[in-house]
Amino acid sequence: MEKKYLKFDPRSKLAIVIFASFLLMFRVDWFVEVTFIFLMFILLWLNGGFKKGLILTSLYLIITVIDLKFFQEIKGPLTALFSFLLVANRLLIPPVMAATLASNNTKMSEWIAAMKKLRLPKVIIVPFSVVCRFFPVLIQDFKQIRNAMKFRGIGINSSDLIKHPLLTLECIIVPILVSVETTSLDLSAASLVRGLGSEDSGTSIYEVKFQVQDYIVFLVLIIFFCWEVFF
Repeated sequence: MEKKYLKFDPRSKLAIVIFASFLLMFRVDWFVEVTFIFLMFILLWLNGGFKKGLILTSLYLIITVIDLKFFQEIKGPLTALFSFLLVANRLLIPPVMAATLASNNTKMSEWIAAMKKLRLPKVIIVPFSVVCRFFPVLIQDFKQIRNAMKFRGIGINSSDLIKHPLLTLECIIVPILVSVETTSLDLSAASLVRGLGSEDSGTSIYEVKFQVQDYIVFLVLIIFFCWEVFF
């Protein structure tokens, strides 16, 4: 049975990613940051990513509690290092949650249709399409290489990869490099065959339009922005 979830327009998800990047680049109010984290959790839940949202929200809360409990006073270089690592990881969680929402239950064809509706140039759409399809293929190739190595009795455990660096280089790095070149050429050719480089507007089977939930998302983001700028 197919799970039901609330769909969001890719342009709404793009706005959330941009706002999350804004949170990362500028030091924002605690209220905005914490509220944004819980907003991301709710959106991921509605979008069918409850488990991902729960894990990332829990991680944010754990890091925040440890930072507030043990690293409020810097008493030496070790304390400063741990405090820096905690703050850096805490600041990275909002963009990670936004990126997770952007990739959750949104097909690449929907993203392409949304970018065409935004009238973005081809020099952005084609590389974006190739890059987003490249990494899943690369991960799949890596898993196949590891399975082939285990079948031949090479590098069965992760520690074997560290103990025998030359064997790791030969059996993993070299095939990956060859696979990277082949995959990038195949994906570029596939993108051009599908007409992404065409000057014509083209059509899409996916209907991209704003719905009520998208307007609510934009309204909340505007409220966050006004709160941060004027208060």
